[in-house]
Amino acid sequence: MRRNSLTGLAAVFVSAAGLAASLLGAAPAGAVAVSGQPVITLDTPTPAALPAAPATEGVYFDFHTKTKNLTAHDVTLTVDARGLSKIGKVAFSSNCTAHGLVATCSESFESGSNPNIGLGSMTQLTLTALRGIRLGATGTYKITGRSAHAQITGGTGSVTVGGPSFGLDHLADHTNLKVGSNVAEPVRFTNVGNRPARGVQTVLAASPGLDFADHYSNCKYGFNGAIHFAECYPKGAINIGETAALAAPVRLHVGATALNTFLDALTAPLGQPGWPDGQGIKWTWGKGSAPALKLKVIKAGRRSSAPAGSVSLPQTGSVTDYWIASLRARNTADFAVSGASAQADAGKNATLAFHLRANGPATLYDRSGGEGVPTAWVTLPPGTTAVGHSANCAPWQENNPTAEAKGPYVCSLPGIIVPKGQVTNFSLTVRVDDVVTHAKGGVQLVWGPDPADSHRPAFDPDGRNDSAVLTMN
Repeated sequence: MRRNSLTGLAAVFVSAAGLAASLLGAAPAGAVAVSGQPVITLDTPTPAALPAAPATEGVYFDFHTKTKNLTAHDVTLTVDARGLSKIGKVAFSSNCTAHGLVATCSESFESGSNPNIGLGSMTQLTLTALRGIRLGATGTYKITGRSAHAQITGGTGSVTVGGPSFGLDHLADHTNLKVGSNVAEPVRFTNVGNRPARGVQTVLAASPGLDFADHYSNCKYGFNGAIHFAECYPKGAINIGETAALAAPVRLHVGATALNTFLDALTAPLGQPGWPDGQGIKWTWGKGSAPALKLKVIKAGRRSSAPAGSVSLPQTGSVTDYWIASLRARNTADFAVSGASAQADAGKNATLAFHLRANGPATLYDRSGGEGVPTAWVTLPPGTTAVGHSANCAPWQENNPTAEAKGPYVCSLPGIIVPKGQVTNFSLTVRVDDVVTHAKGGVQLVWGPDPADSHRPAFDPDGRNDSAVLTMN
């Protein structure tokens, strides 16, 4: 089972991300190898913690390149896992041929037009700890590669036997929050692993409309776009089985733009690599004269002779180090569409330009995958045929010549965060087949993927600006 890593949390806020804090041997943007070949580079393998047998841990590998439209179907990776022999048994994936603990693995990479999304691989290791192996024992492995079409830059990774694992308690959801108020969110967790942790690091992310009401000297604060981050390091070792909490609940200020907001919280052993490293966060506030955030022991754990660990065990069952709290504010967010008019003779083209405007006051933040933001559905004026459209519009059915010619068209917003004042412009170019005086099409604000099931949400109480007319001649 692939570990429920920090990557998923990062993806909530930014489309790119990875667990790795840095890239091993990364070439500069657009760089090629000395040989003139493009470079495919292994992302730094995340250190792994191996649970007690018979449980297993999977080790996976991701790559990246700066070269667009790169095709390399002849890649051979060599995985040298001999450094793991003293801590565990190693099984290679089916694309590999193993000779003892060294395997050659066939891979195929294609970067496409956007290489920034990274390159996954088929190659993986499945590890099982040796029975009776000492907790804290560590082994290493090495990845190299070759291809006729690219230079493969590999790297090394490490695996440690045992580790702490933090199970985070559910966060509390809140509704009907008053704009301008503060809300408190306790953060409490238990070390369910088999090694103590020498400390804890807690990452908090407050979505648009929320901000942190308190600042502490052992936290750093920053933002990426409209998302506010805090990364805190309260002192204190966490023994096995110990339940602890941040001594003070996280207090969030509900701002004027809050609507459907969220607090994301993640706890990890101190030193755990991963999110939000490498996320482009602009840190604006660091250590100062503020008090330090402390830990509070709720239930004492047990002491152990095992050394403290900094890499979390894979989480299983209902245990998770990550929760999201939903915080809904009493607020409104009005959305409106505009119409347009144009004139053209028969056989001529005309462009109808219209828009969708966010009037606020709240910022809309949609985490449903796109179904929680409005779209504009466009019907053509009678007597016209669509011959062009802006990039953010498309016929309601792809690869359907009738839909492309006669619509309707769907015009979409550029993202899932829609602040007050955002105006998204659209255009549709039509050919006049028959001149119809005052021919009227329309623009309709629609919520969800199907206009037949569209229901205006309660936070947008003004339906008078949800539709507009497109007039030709």
